[in-house]
Amino acid sequence: MTVFETAVRSEDAADLSTQHDALEDADLFSIAKRNSGNDEEESDEVEKKRQKPNDKGGTFTLKDVISLIEKRSLYRRVTKETGDVIFQQFKNRLLRHINLSLPASEISIYPYLRNTKAEISRMLKQSIVQKESHSAIIIGPRNSYKTFLIEHELELLNQEYSNQFIVIRLNGFIHSESSAIKGIATQLEEQLQKLHGVHHSFPKKEEEIPSEDGENEISKGSLTDVFERILRLLDSASQRSSGDANEKDKGITKITVVFVFDEIDTFAGPIRQTLLYNLFDMVEHARVPVCIFGNTTKINMLDYLEKRVKSRFSQRMIYMPNFSGLDDFKANVVSQMVPSGDDPITTAWLHMVEAQTRDENSSFFQELKRNYETVQSLPEWSNAVLPILSFATDLDDMRDKLGSANFTRQWRLNQLELGLTSRIQSLSELELAILIGSARVALKSKDHVINFNLVYVEYKELMKSLNSRIPTASALHPTKMFENALKIWSKRDVKNVWETLEELNLITEKSAVGLRDSAAAVFFASNYTFQGTNMPFDLRAYHSQVTLAELRRVIPKTSIYQPWTQL
Repeated sequence: MTVFETAVRSEDAADLSTQHDALEDADLFSIAKRNSGNDEEESDEVEKKRQKPNDKGGTFTLKDVISLIEKRSLYRRVTKETGDVIFQQFKNRLLRHINLSLPASEISIYPYLRNTKAEISRMLKQSIVQKESHSAIIIGPRNSYKTFLIEHELELLNQEYSNQFIVIRLNGFIHSESSAIKGIATQLEEQLQKLHGVHHSFPKKEEEIPSEDGENEISKGSLTDVFERILRLLDSASQRSSGDANEKDKGITKITVVFVFDEIDTFAGPIRQTLLYNLFDMVEHARVPVCIFGNTTKINMLDYLEKRVKSRFSQRMIYMPNFSGLDDFKANVVSQMVPSGDDPITTAWLHMVEAQTRDENSSFFQELKRNYETVQSLPEWSNAVLPILSFATDLDDMRDKLGSANFTRQWRLNQLELGLTSRIQSLSELELAILIGSARVALKSKDHVINFNLVYVEYKELMKSLNSRIPTASALHPTKMFENALKIWSKRDVKNVWETLEELNLITEKSAVGLRDSAAAVFFASNYTFQGTNMPFDLRAYHSQVTLAELRRVIPKTSIYQPWTQL
């Protein structure tokens, strides 16, 4: 029972015990209000009511009745406002719990992630506290909390060891090899300046010559030189930290560098994996402790590393766990939807969620089971239940919305509108014709490569064939009826359609592919990317993301383009 439910029930009990008195008070108030203008000639009914004895042995007056009614009205209003405030506080905390935006010390890790969390925590503590060097690659699908677990542990360690480590974050979708070096240099200088409150200049060798602008930047030169400067900078910063430390911190002489590398597989594509080699080489030979976490979705990530990179890597792989069954998934859903706490409203919400997960006939359970049987994604489930919690006005409303699961079902249906089928169904007739032409050309070609010229020729032939079957007005006048003929658009107009299909990811340029299958594919893709900007628009190589058989299933049979979906 919630706090405000307890208060309301207590009030109801008091009303039941004095129901007769309350009714009489209301009657007295209404009668007195009617006769408020004639005080000298009050009715016998009012006089009789006024003579009723009160708790103190006297009689109720008109002022007593009005005061009593005002107090009860004020009590009901205060009770309702107090309940609303308590519920709003609970709802805000619940939303922050689901979004994982609470302070690090208040976040409860989901049960199926706790073993992985313990392993990551152990590695970080060995690097930060014991000053050891480690490296690991974390493998798991997207939205599987890889980066979250690392950041959560770093926040916890920052509360106790804030001046003993710095964090450098890189992302393979954002940084290339050259921009990654600049990113490391920028973050390193900012972190050291924040750590010690002073600007750290890069130590120079005697033979080093400053650049033309008078500065010796860390990112100048080859990768080997850059990483050598980084190591000397960290070593000098550690010595300064040791010299300026207090008595209790004099034993700390090294600053740990933690690299969090998202999408690390994107740097395994180039033939010379210089960045990865130097990063892993730092772990083996650096004088300062280095800890590297590489996050990827590629299960066979090690197969794409060069031998020299493999020899530097510690071969430690951390795989993100899966759910052992439906019961395990339900337990994690309950942990996701119920924040920690033993207050009455949190306990009531816990009982509601557990009751819904046990009831196999409820709409809530059916949506939960559908998630488990399809994607098994807690982030997707949190997005599905957020509308239920956001629009609820009180705990009863939240319980009703949770049981019906209408918002969850509507959210799932809206997500389906973002799929490939919905995008194809939203195309105009010209866009659909060009897409079918692309799929036909891809099926005819040997390596499934298409370009704009080939697709336009295919589109033009299909349109001519279609117009040839349109009946003429008469045999004597072999002129096609104007309103029945289909217009063949010019090449210039179709270019805009081609760009629209590219924006919708229905066709993609050949170089826009992630990890390569072989070194030859890497070499070809790298050279194509280099020459792609100089290649004419009409001749750029593309891949169709939809096959002709898939289009045949999506395009309705009533469409005039349905016959085009088979060769």
